[in-house]
Amino acid sequence: MICPNDNIEMHQVKIQSHYGQPVILEQCNKCGGIWFDESELYRAKQGEAEKIEFLDSEMLWAPSAIENSIHICPRDGAKLFRFTDRYFPEGIIVERCPVCSGFWLNRGEFTKYQKARQELLRPKEKSPEDIKLEENIQRLLELHQTGGADDALGRLGRFLSTPLDENTLLPLESAQRAPAEENTLNVVLNILITILRAFVFR
Repeated sequence: MICPNDNIEMHQVKIQSHYGQPVILEQCNKCGGIWFDESELYRAKQGEAEKIEFLDSEMLWAPSAIENSIHICPRDGAKLFRFTDRYFPEGIIVERCPVCSGFWLNRGEFTKYQKARQELLRPKEKSPEDIKLEENIQRLLELHQTGGADDALGRLGRFLSTPLDENTLLPLESAQRAPAEENTLNVVLNILITILRAFVFR
């Protein structure tokens, strides 16, 4: 196969997939670019880039020399286009063939891609919504352990069966409800939302 960048014959390199199966890629000895057939980029096992891109950090982040501004697919001769996808890591230059769906990555881009994927696998800080959900679940568990769950569900049932005012869409008796009851109602509603979210996102 001919390198899309500098028009010389590429050589084959072998990496491992996620499942331990070998994947054969084409790499250019001159520019270091790598050709991936359709799904090979996604199948590459984490850490495989370091085996075929022997680059020091200074060379990795330096821009690679681009001989041709227009790259041609080494598989079928179609013009390659810059690949963009909102789920693909930003800042990585990848070109794709519209015919065979293969990918061309210039020198160092495969390493950057695998580093970006590794970052996505790291645990992220909990969002305020996640923290609130955990607090609601904890409150629900505490109510269950103290026997207050039946009382809470009873209050919720009474609230859901309360007639609404046609103009305000508020419960007719909301004006007479004491602040303590209103607070209890809010707790019960939060618990109900927690239960629903737990079932939807589990």
